[in-house]
Amino acid sequence: MANSKLKIENIKLPSPLPLQPEEEDLLSRRKRLSVSQWAEKYRRLSAKTTNLAGDWSNDYCPYLIEIMDSLSDIGTREVWVQKCAQSAGTEAGLNFLGQTVCEDPAPMLIAMPTEDIAKKRLRTRIKPMFEATPQLIAHLPDEDIDNLNIGQETVLDNMILFIAWSNSAAALSDMPICKVIADEAAKFSEGVGAEAGSYDLLRDRMTTFFARSKLYAPSTPVLKNDMFDVEFCETDMRNDWIRCIRCGQRHIPKWAYVEMQKTSDRKLLSHKDYLLGDCAHYVCPHCEAVWSERDRWAAVCSGIWAPAGCTVDVDGKICGKVFSNPHKGFQISGMMLYPGFMTIGRLAGEWAKAQTAKNSGNIKPLQNFINSRLGEPFEEREKETDENKLVIHIGNYAPGVVPAGVQILSAGIDVQLDHFWVWVLGWGWMSEVWSIFEQRIESGDTKDLENYQPLREFLSMTWPMATAPDKKMAIRKAAIDCNYRPDIVLDFCRQVTEVDIIPVRGDDTVRSRVFRAVKVAGGTMIRYDLNVNILKDRLYRLLYDSTAPGPGYFHLHKETTSEVLKHLSAEEQRRIRTRRRIEVMWVKKDSHLPNHLWDCGMMATFAAELAGARTLRDPSEPLLIKRRQIGMLNRLK
Repeated sequence: MANSKLKIENIKLPSPLPLQPEEEDLLSRRKRLSVSQWAEKYRRLSAKTTNLAGDWSNDYCPYLIEIMDSLSDIGTREVWVQKCAQSAGTEAGLNFLGQTVCEDPAPMLIAMPTEDIAKKRLRTRIKPMFEATPQLIAHLPDEDIDNLNIGQETVLDNMILFIAWSNSAAALSDMPICKVIADEAAKFSEGVGAEAGSYDLLRDRMTTFFARSKLYAPSTPVLKNDMFDVEFCETDMRNDWIRCIRCGQRHIPKWAYVEMQKTSDRKLLSHKDYLLGDCAHYVCPHCEAVWSERDRWAAVCSGIWAPAGCTVDVDGKICGKVFSNPHKGFQISGMMLYPGFMTIGRLAGEWAKAQTAKNSGNIKPLQNFINSRLGEPFEEREKETDENKLVIHIGNYAPGVVPAGVQILSAGIDVQLDHFWVWVLGWGWMSEVWSIFEQRIESGDTKDLENYQPLREFLSMTWPMATAPDKKMAIRKAAIDCNYRPDIVLDFCRQVTEVDIIPVRGDDTVRSRVFRAVKVAGGTMIRYDLNVNILKDRLYRLLYDSTAPGPGYFHLHKETTSEVLKHLSAEEQRRIRTRRRIEVMWVKKDSHLPNHLWDCGMMATFAAELAGARTLRDPSEPLLIKRRQIGMLNRLK
């Protein structure tokens, strides 16, 4: 046995053959390229589709890098892009297609709004990309570009590709899919026949691959609160924080930061002046530096995407709570595009042209500008409020004095945390209204009843009459908002005896009438629940529809400040799309705009209606009655 063991140990085994280079390449673990890396390395742009034929470069659209790489992120399931036109959102989708074919093959669907658009997209975008990119055409059967199909599957050597359209239920609900590109998703049909909406059908197809599925939905938005906007608002809604090269501060690019030269009477120049001349510039909101196109592009190239509710500091650090959300959203505006594609002057020219069309009654160019240039959904406004329109209502009478024609006074009171806003209005025949006095009353915490004393003293004041200064007029009726401090406001109303004051609050359930009277405080008091939309409509007609003094006209005293005008123009009426219907509602233009005097005016309008403002007589009526009586006596004689 010992000799046998010795013999085995002395046997020399042959050395293994070295691996060939192709074998090492096959066996080694290869790092998968992200979408942006694949595009930089392999994507070729066809001369058939662009004047930038050749290798793809991320330098022309740096804002797309994070968007594309989100499609390679293992933790991201859906990417929604609300974009302006011609911002390369579709090209990013084609890069996603190319990276999938070459790096991460899986069943994929490209969905378009209609069959005609799907055919056009295949003919003008997808086929030219395969023809221009050798790494892609190699995966087609026989390397024949005509083997790309629409309406039925295209079988590549390593995956299956579907090209379909949104209004075909059969095309969207047949085969299991891992990755989906829903291009121009805002134009998809809301329902497909008797089935669910297009987005739901797409998600149903990805159920089998839920652990690694990807949905990419870029689109130019259409309307606020439509199907696409609702989906986008479910994401983390990221904005690109660009950096000023002068002060180093960062901000989100907004149209409000574009300054446009105007005429001496503050009217816009012609659209050609902005397009051809140096009449519009982007201005940094921090240092107020005027940017050139080179400055703007440098700011965009240093941009950092941050979720809604977060900010980005000077060092590029995202500040705020960043929550894990598998649905990412990105917003791209025309102010982020390469200067060779879009300039501030061109944007200003299109804005001026849209404003001219709007003034002539055509709102569509403005909607197109907001959708296609700013990359924002259009909000259908029924009644717009512009503080410049209120300037003509400012008269030459002094505040605190009751002008001739006023027969009763009413007041509206808005209760805040530590102060009140009060507006006293004078009412005459045929709803002619005069602003008498408005004031912010500091009080301390309004949860304490003793802090209401300054308000009580104000309401008990009397106001001198312009025609007879020795005579004074008291407030006939006042309305106070009880929505914020309900219990304490009811106690205040019960305590006040100097003026007739009523508690009110807005109520969305009051629809077919102006108000609903509700017994409160054990049946000892009446609270009025208001249909604020109807009352604000009336206030709007007085302030904005009326243009000449007389019946139905709202007068503002000569010391009316710009702050007051901002309060009165802080809201506008929009068409709000809810789940069940489209409703016309008054809403704030911006959540940070103060609108307290607008609410006070609405409440004062209701108080005046209860006080009989609509039944006031013509001041000259007694003289007419006397003349009729004399004429009748003469006829009897």
